[in-house]
Amino acid sequence: MSRVWISRTEALKRLDVKPQTLYAYVSRQRIAAKSDPTHPRLSLYALDDVERLSRRAPGRVARTAHGAPRHHAAASLSGGTITRGEAAIDTEVAITLHGHHYVRGRDLVTLAETENFENVAALLWRSDTPNPFGPLKPRPDVNFPGGPRTRVLSMLSRRLEEDALSEIRAERDLGTEAASLINEMFDSVTNGGPRLFFHQRLARAWKVYDLKDVDLLRRALVLSADTSLDEATLAVRVAAATMGPLAIPLIAGFATLTSPKLGGRISRAESYVTQVRRHGNPLALAKALLEKGHELPGFEKEPSPSETLRARNLIEAAPHMGEDLKMILRVGEDLTGQSVGMSLALALIGRHLDLPREAPMTLYGLGRSAGWLAHAIEQMQTGASPKARLRYIGIHPEATEPVDA
Repeated sequence: MSRVWISRTEALKRLDVKPQTLYAYVSRQRIAAKSDPTHPRLSLYALDDVERLSRRAPGRVARTAHGAPRHHAAASLSGGTITRGEAAIDTEVAITLHGHHYVRGRDLVTLAETENFENVAALLWRSDTPNPFGPLKPRPDVNFPGGPRTRVLSMLSRRLEEDALSEIRAERDLGTEAASLINEMFDSVTNGGPRLFFHQRLARAWKVYDLKDVDLLRRALVLSADTSLDEATLAVRVAAATMGPLAIPLIAGFATLTSPKLGGRISRAESYVTQVRRHGNPLALAKALLEKGHELPGFEKEPSPSETLRARNLIEAAPHMGEDLKMILRVGEDLTGQSVGMSLALALIGRHLDLPREAPMTLYGLGRSAGWLAHAIEQMQTGASPKARLRYIGIHPEATEPVDA
């Protein structure tokens, strides 16, 4: 007998739980789910699984052998557990399951096969239109000095100043505001130009002409659109809780990305690829770094399965990459026994396409901006603040000072 599938609304009604609890059941494989064929952005849930869980007596508390209540850690959407005192953020934006990263229920790697960055951004923001960028007009004053990263930060600083002076209305269109920010970010990198798709604008500015290579830029943007929660996304959520212009959380995310721990990984991988090409012997250089106790850029310890999958997808989309670059990848995998991460994948693509310095990190930041804005919009729409507080563990100001003997 075929399974019966019900809507999210019906599942929540039968279970009498919050949406995040339903998603937790799905992430722990306690309820089967699939995409709604009539509405791909929505999901359907297996009725038999829902009924099985709904038959459990509400409010029943598990107890120890001595009769005391047994406290269990609550499951988080990521599949881990939320421990007592740990800050938690509820989200419907994305989840990572079995090594795949899903945005609004869609596998990011699958989206990268066919979708433009504009469509993925619209999906992340739950836009009413498939292309919220269509009505936007170009700004004439988009020329900023410096490299790609500096241009983006300059543009965001200007928008921050402009939008901070404008009146924030309750009925503001967050989707249009997000689209205008993304549009100006790309214009700041490309110095404006024709209203092409975003990856085509980058290709035109960076003199990438081969259609296969142009498509690599599209794929890189989509694969970078969102990741699991990290410091940059957390900075975005906290900044968005102020309910100010979207430029505030976006500049918080991009600035945090430039740190050594995040974007610095891409910069180190880019420098490593340049060193190898100058040295001419990837094996000798890699061994020298490892013997000194350094990590091999792009092969950081314990990369997340979803990052490895995305990195591999990006590299496999460039079979025409030069053998010298492919050798860097093979040597790193052989010596470390680890899979490649997005940092090296972007660095290799950057050298393959002969992109400007810092372009791989900027490309990653441009892609992630779509996901950051989705988190910022969600934070503003829920109106909740991330539940976290400082706990002082220093010297008590009222403690008696020691007396010298």
